[in-house]
Amino acid sequence: MTGGPGGQLVEDYLAEVGARLPAPARERAGILAELRSGLLDAVDAYRDARLSGPDAADEAHAAAAADDAAAADAAAAIEEFGDPGLIAAAFGPGLALGQARRVALTLLVTGPLVGLLWATAATASHMGSRQAPPWQWVGALPGSLMVFPLAAAIAIAVWTALFTVAATGRATRWLPDRPRLAPGTAAVAGFGAAGADVALFVLLASELAVAPGRLAAVPAAAAALASAIRLFLAGRAACRCLTTRAALAGH
Repeated sequence: MTGGPGGQLVEDYLAEVGARLPAPARERAGILAELRSGLLDAVDAYRDARLSGPDAADEAHAAAAADDAAAADAAAAIEEFGDPGLIAAAFGPGLALGQARRVALTLLVTGPLVGLLWATAATASHMGSRQAPPWQWVGALPGSLMVFPLAAAIAIAVWTALFTVAATGRATRWLPDRPRLAPGTAAVAGFGAAGADVALFVLLASELAVAPGRLAAVPAAAAALASAIRLFLAGRAACRCLTTRAALAGH
């Protein structure tokens, strides 16, 4: 059944389920395709049962009655499947784990790349030739104090991302309340990465204020652009993980 009143009922039901699925478009499409297949099988089962009944011959000669019967078959199948909110909620924990794992892995992959860009910028700017530690850089004391928050933010991002990967793998069997735990730790990792980028921008601004001519423009610009992109994406991913976690708490 692909059209008619029954088909429209099925598509409306799937659209309502899809609107409540916190998943990327491709993953959502796969879930809806699976649900559509099951629904259509249920509709066919109701139709076969109806056509094998005593009134099958009469209904076969009445198009309007056939449409009504097809709609009734679809409605019965939808009722059997249940409330769209409950169906979407059943997929929630699995989707939350997948989302948290993607965020954590992305941060673990992009973190070293962004760090390498900043290290290249520092090397090209001969910032490593200073003998004094960063907190003793002459004229750059306010910005250099951000070295400590930077180290803390990086540590938080790395360890929570690693924990999230572990919590969404084989370790899930030993962790309590794991569907909500993973999005929470992934959100912390995202905010940690964003905090590291903010600290890096403060350090860059401090260096620009003290000795702008010493910075290698191209490497510094590339590193700043990479951090700006990660700052936006990591913050958005963290907020989405918190939204997912809150949605799981409501079920």
